[in-house]
Amino acid sequence: MTIKHLRNYFFVFSLLNLTSCIDTYDVDFSQQNNVLVVEGFLTDDYQNPDTIKVQYSRYVERSTFITPITSVKVSVVALGTGKETSFIEQKLGGFLPPNDFRINPSEKYSLHFSLPDGQQFESSPEQTYTTPSILKVYDKFNTQSRLSDDGKKYFAANEVYLDFKDVPKQKDYYMWRYTHFEKIVHCITCNSSQYDPKTLGCTIKLPSFNRTPYYDYQCAGECYAIIKSNKINVMSDVVSDGEVVTGRLIAKIPYHYMYGCLVEIQQMSISPQTYTFYKNLELQSQSTGGLADTPAAAIVGNINNLTNPTNKVIGYFGVVSVQKNRYWVDRKGDSGEYDYILTHPPVEEPADPRDTSRPPMIKCLKSATRTPFKPVDWQ
Repeated sequence: MTIKHLRNYFFVFSLLNLTSCIDTYDVDFSQQNNVLVVEGFLTDDYQNPDTIKVQYSRYVERSTFITPITSVKVSVVALGTGKETSFIEQKLGGFLPPNDFRINPSEKYSLHFSLPDGQQFESSPEQTYTTPSILKVYDKFNTQSRLSDDGKKYFAANEVYLDFKDVPKQKDYYMWRYTHFEKIVHCITCNSSQYDPKTLGCTIKLPSFNRTPYYDYQCAGECYAIIKSNKINVMSDVVSDGEVVTGRLIAKIPYHYMYGCLVEIQQMSISPQTYTFYKNLELQSQSTGGLADTPAAAIVGNINNLTNPTNKVIGYFGVVSVQKNRYWVDRKGDSGEYDYILTHPPVEEPADPRDTSRPPMIKCLKSATRTPFKPVDWQ
């Protein structure tokens, strides 16, 4: 793989989930450097605020490694009043605003942070724009919605759409994100081994004569997968000013199970600069030409290194107002080939009458991708 291809791969893998003037620069991956990446929005969704992430990305031997940076001092400054609000570092990485933090819609905000080595960083000012409400959400079942990774077949999905009314006589820019909650049956897969409750891992070796490549173990109690959108979805109202926008595709929810699931949609009005950043990112990372056609450059956003301006930062800090809608996908009457959430048909360890403790049940542990608590509005 050439250096150009390494750059292209890194660009797609590292920036697809990131949240002034947009610039580009080449990253010297041949030196296997750490690249500073910042992502996250300041939002008025105070019950579920965005986590501001400050981390390093590094490409080594065709793999990308994300390393959170600890002991970073992060704050947001309201430029009108000069009030500075310190963010709280989380155990699993990232930073959250204090519980009592509230956005002033007429105020501009700037992200400030310093690394343990003393380097100082600052974003350009951002402010909220009024976000119109979501008028309607609906879905359509499509048996040929998603092409498999090998390009040999299509998987079914519930395609989720929404309608909203654009604000007339002004330039507006929009962004959509979603979180997909799916009730899961199995909490762990052990490859070529069995689960050991003593070590809490797949540490029991299978006998050599066992031909089963893996075993899936059921969750002890309810467990829900938390799946975040990983596609960039932005729009300008250049051709729809003041009109009702209908049928905006928000998500393709895989046909994992026959029973329903929940989708939480976020609609946000964003600044022109935020739109430009994400549109450029979308065009480069999701081009139909494939990875090899992606330019060998990383998009620099609105974060500036005050200590050493020549050291560029990848990512963008934005301030947005959020309109939310929780939509139940009932899947009634839908039928098609399952797109297994495990990526394979489940195979459970057979019961052993000589050892009634097996197969064990696995506790559902709360994490960024899983929760034992039933999501709000789950049906």
